[in-house]
Amino acid sequence: MRSILIGFAIILAVGAVILVARLSFSLREASAQDKQMAAAFVPKSTNKTLVVVRGWSRDELDKILSYFLSSYELPQSTLEVSSRSDNTLVLTFPNDIPPKFLYFLVNYIQYPKEFYLTHRSIGVIAHVILGPAFGIPDNALAGKSADVYVPSNDADYDLVYARVETGQAYQISFTDLIWRPVADPRVPSTISGL
Repeated sequence: MRSILIGFAIILAVGAVILVARLSFSLREASAQDKQMAAAFVPKSTNKTLVVVRGWSRDELDKILSYFLSSYELPQSTLEVSSRSDNTLVLTFPNDIPPKFLYFLVNYIQYPKEFYLTHRSIGVIAHVILGPAFGIPDNALAGKSADVYVPSNDADYDLVYARVETGQAYQISFTDLIWRPVADPRVPSTISGL
């Protein structure tokens, strides 16, 4: 019995060491990617970034955005909201927005705190022109347009997808912000026409 317990303790210790090593590597990788993205970001007042939202009222979206901006200590002037005749709301970024915050924003508008999503059909999509600050995996993607959205049937709640004009789709996890190619773009029906 004692030898079984010792064996079990050794297995647990080895497992813990492996887990800590993987976590440490993942954090270094995430930190390096975040630093690379931040270093590449140069705000452009001529940016063409848009976030189009369907399913929230203007008052609801204003509350969602206020919480998001204060959570990340971003100034209210980071974005402007306008309404379109098709019951959608459009966010623009007069002084630009770092891409990692754009990823977080798209996800947060989809899953805001203290708002109930039952009986709701929320659509959120960002239209962007890619550059190195987005953390793109290949410089050939720079200058191409892409859509950023929360994928259909999302069960992770901590990622977005980017679909480039070439048709290739990528998963961007918030744990490391690295673009990983995916075969299925999982485009939700809620963003159709946005």
